[in-house]
Amino acid sequence: MNRKILFPTPVYFKDLPNSKEFNKYLFKHIKAWKKADPEGEKKTNSGFGWHSKTDMNKKQEFNLLTEELFKMAEECNKDYFIQPKLGLGNMWANINPTYSYNKTHTHPNSLWSGVYYIKVPKNSGKLFIEDPRPGPNTYMPRRIDTLPEQLWRIVAYEPVEGRMIFFPSWLSHGVDINLNTDKGEKNWRISVSFNFIQI
Repeated sequence: MNRKILFPTPVYFKDLPNSKEFNKYLFKHIKAWKKADPEGEKKTNSGFGWHSKTDMNKKQEFNLLTEELFKMAEECNKDYFIQPKLGLGNMWANINPTYSYNKTHTHPNSLWSGVYYIKVPKNSGKLFIEDPRPGPNTYMPRRIDTLPEQLWRIVAYEPVEGRMIFFPSWLSHGVDINLNTDKGEKNWRISVSFNFIQI
């Protein structure tokens, strides 16, 4: 028989080279931002998680990260046959200490969303994405044990420091609970999230 795989959902990954020093720089500035604005914002962050204001892309100290994100967003556009031009709608920092997580959500009115990982302790929570189609979530047949990834209903990715992940903004996603119990800042899981738009 013949087979076609239709309606793909792309998820893109890219690791920044030599990200260790860069991440130290970002950590220092995000920590200072949290100290200046300890309340932050309440969005999908639950537990003791801190979510910065969403104007990170307008802050000069984060320009180098913004440039890297634009480069990858343009690569995603090319691969997915989307016309230019891109704008960065908003961007923010996340700090998830022990027992914090991010509820399942989407990012309306955007094109690409994603995450860049700055600090990832062990067992601090995977990014998970869910099959966006209503059909597979309505009827789930009994399956054999060794399903290929493209047939999973939920896929979870271990975070990696220095890695960017991009996906369509309509894709449901969240972050598992941080189960790292190291003391103080050692248990912080730090990332940056963003929304690109088509302009």
